[in-house]
Amino acid sequence: MVRPPAEFVEAAKDYVCVRVLDMAGVDLGVFRFDYDLTFAALLMNGDGTIYRQYGGRDGGPAEARLSIASLVRAMKETLADHEEYGKSPRPPKPAPVRAIEQIPAMARQIKAGKAPKCFHCHMVNESERRTAQDAKRWSRDSIWLWPDPARVGLALDPADQTLVKEIAARSPAAAAGLRAGDRLARVGGRRVRTIADVQWVLEETPFAGGTLPLAWERGGEAKEGKVALRPGWRVGSPLDLSWRASMWGLSPKPGFGGPRLSPEDVAKAGLPAGAFAFRVQYIVDWGDEAHTGRNAAKAGIKKGDLVLSAAAKADFESELHFQAWFRLTQQAGKTCEIEVLRGGKREKIRLPVVE
Repeated sequence: MVRPPAEFVEAAKDYVCVRVLDMAGVDLGVFRFDYDLTFAALLMNGDGTIYRQYGGRDGGPAEARLSIASLVRAMKETLADHEEYGKSPRPPKPAPVRAIEQIPAMARQIKAGKAPKCFHCHMVNESERRTAQDAKRWSRDSIWLWPDPARVGLALDPADQTLVKEIAARSPAAAAGLRAGDRLARVGGRRVRTIADVQWVLEETPFAGGTLPLAWERGGEAKEGKVALRPGWRVGSPLDLSWRASMWGLSPKPGFGGPRLSPEDVAKAGLPAGAFAFRVQYIVDWGDEAHTGRNAAKAGIKKGDLVLSAAAKADFESELHFQAWFRLTQQAGKTCEIEVLRGGKREKIRLPVVE
């Protein structure tokens, strides 16, 4: 937890900033956030009302949207929300506690004596997915959790998170009238002060689309508009999915992986500067997915191989990007051509794609 200045601690003593380290027993109905995140903070009233969310990320570095300055800014701005709320409190209605241990898929795992030593946040998403799959009500559409504002063409400043940094041309945000330099005030009728606040509203907007009212300030003047979202608007790219721990549970899987080569190792391998490559460090030979590793080994993948491309695609930004891309683009029953460098020679391996 980031420690703000002492004078702010005194000013903010009537509300709570929460960081969850272990999800065991945590009420998912109260502490709701993007469970795949490395860091998430909730600024909330003691009665369970959440004022603000802080955190969020995309396919870039995990800390890109995190800083003491932006967190303290959000906390200070939330004091106004706290004061306003105190004039007309609206405590959430009491409801039975729902914890990760009660999600059916996790409950079965615990009953089988396979309870994890620590209930990591991302296990909530994984347990919900397995439960939905078991009940035959899971859809791949549901992998697009907590959509990034970029999905509607909106880029916010990580340091000053209501400041519009950029608007993508011909995007829903552009059509709504937003411009770079505007200051976002409300999305979907909700006061927003952080990027995570915007994601919270987008998370509640269905895959089928809809219309979100917007309010913003431009040069001291209040502006309003609407963002129109088409069906499927939540779908992102493999890079958008790559950072999520829950990505690993999706199929199909290549059955192997390893670390990206450093610039020095790229040069030693005789590859062009900046080229993508990762060294096969493991071939899956454990658990329910061991068949994917056996499939990769049978196709010819070996530990120590340098993977250069897959299906002629070589512009991956990380090995995680490759893993997400494989899961989203490859189809069981098809073949994916993997190009490797082995003993200084390039080889192409035809990898059957299996569930």
